[in-house]
Amino acid sequence: MIAKQGDKIVLIEPVRSEFSDTVYPPGTEGVVVEVYASPEEGYAVDLSIPDDTQPGGYRYDNVVLSPEQFRIVDFEEK
Repeated sequence: MIAKQGDKIVLIEPVRSEFSDTVYPPGTEGVVVEVYASPEEGYAVDLSIPDDTQPGGYRYDNVVLSPEQFRIVDFEEK
């Protein structure tokens, strides 16, 4: 397992939403909320999407990622 619950990640390839036709580009940030080992390694991630119409300036989407789709970043990393 490359990530654990609570790790901040950034997408390194485009990812399609599981709930719409939206495609999130590389560079989209998120946080790992669940880790799966079976039937294969996977990570449920809450992506943070900038949206000025929402309180706090973001909306969120949950996607399941494979380890090849993201990298872990420090919270301070820009």
